Amino acid sequence: MNIRNILVAVVALFAVQAAVAGGPLDKKPVKKVTTKKGETKSNFDKAVDYFFEEKYDEAYTIFKKELNNPKHKGYAATYIASMMIDADEVEAATEAINQAQESLPTHDTAFCAFFHGEAARLMQADGNDAAALDHLNKAIDLAPDDAFYYGRRGKLLHKLERYDEAVVDLAKAAKMNPDDMDAQISLGCTLDAQTKFDEALEIFNAVVKKWPKAANSYAYRASTYYNTQDFAAATDDAIRAIELDGENEHALWLLPYIKAQDATVVAEKLKAKRSSNPAKWDAVITTLE
Repeated sequence: MNIRNILVAVVALFAVQAAVAGGPLDKKPVKKVTTKKGETKSNFDKAVDYFFEEKYDEAYTIFKKELNNPKHKGYAATYIASMMIDADEVEAATEAINQAQESLPTHDTAFCAFFHGEAARLMQADGNDAAALDHLNKAIDLAPDDAFYYGRRGKLLHKLERYDEAVVDLAKAAKMNPDDMDAQISLGCTLDAQTKFDEALEIFNAVVKKWPKAANSYAYRASTYYNTQDFAAATDDAIRAIELDGENEHALWLLPYIKAQDATVVAEKLKAKRSSNPAKWDAVITTLE
């Protein structure tokens, strides 16, 4: 086995894990507006519902009008910015964020935290990770009991290779919200990046146990198995991820690296799978040739 090849593959593996654990920041989910029986929703509340339902054209039309309402301007501009970020319209998103910042409802600390979370997404999309981190710090100051922001700051710290700090945030996010699979997978990836493979496997084993039908649970555990040179286990997990999600990018990316180290084990395991579904596994095998 060529140790130089292993080191090259491991370096590449860490680079991809960093891109996932510290990838684009997620948008915090928005709650649908609730009203008491007999109450009629305002146009603004309807727009929030449209935003929640991802009916962005309808939401945008109303929010644009609400920019003329001083009471709603900060809210409307933030929601518009969020939609522009999703549409990769950085210039329009920047204009909306600036409008929102001028009219933030400072009494509504939860929404102000949401604003800073969206501003962080914009800053990262614009290549300014330092500004993104500053906004996430402010979001956490405003919403210290919200696991979401710790998880997202942890992912960004991972991207910045500040792994010790990332582990603290991601572990806190996972503890505060045990149902946040993304935070737990990111925690495992960060421990892997620190070469703390036993701790990473402990996290990934727990994730697989809790989410046995989630492809990424297996795909990222496969990475750690690869880094410990357990190529049989890495192959099993990569194949399981592809079974659950035929287009799982990480598992499909990882298999060639495993094959480069142990072509026999990969060929044998894929051959066994092929007998049950030739069309699916032939496509995977072809990518490895």
